[in-house]
Amino acid sequence: MSTIYVASTIAESWHDLVKEAEQETHLTLDHEMEGYLVMTLIRYQKFASLKSHILALDYFNAQGQSGQLRRQRLQQLGDISLLFSGLYPEQAERRMVGIDYFIKMGKSAYSSASVGAKSALSEMFVELSSSFIPLMRVLRAVHDRTSAQRPDLLEAWDLWSGTGDAQSWDQLSQGGRVIPVNMVGQA
Repeated sequence: MSTIYVASTIAESWHDLVKEAEQETHLTLDHEMEGYLVMTLIRYQKFASLKSHILALDYFNAQGQSGQLRRQRLQQLGDISLLFSGLYPEQAERRMVGIDYFIKMGKSAYSSASVGAKSALSEMFVELSSSFIPLMRVLRAVHDRTSAQRPDLLEAWDLWSGTGDAQSWDQLSQGGRVIPVNMVGQA
């Protein structure tokens, strides 16, 4: 029997999903990693261009930067790689790469972000790199738990953005879940 749970905030919803996923996977993330994972989920839940990132190019461009901008771009790359490997594993198939591509890219991005950072920040990035697999496994459990409850909006987005398919537009805009932006020559 399915249970419907209503959380009072978005943060509470993500936190509850992460805690349940930890129990399912028999993993216990430390408080900092658990909090980072929840905040990452919140930060990227409305990040419409997430799917359009070309990770290798993002990595190359980040390496050409310095200081805080470099760390921010590498952190973003690590975060996106983590989300792709755990929450959106179908991205590997769509991009014709293995999940290990996202794992290696994410671990490398977090590790590179630690170089030259202040002590506490450097330690956090080192921890993210070394905890990448457990974090990914927790996100995969969240994916598995929620995939039956949501339509495949990424697939609908692909079809709509590539062809202007009216049914995909309807699926995306139904109930205000996603508000597709009309592009020249499309629905």
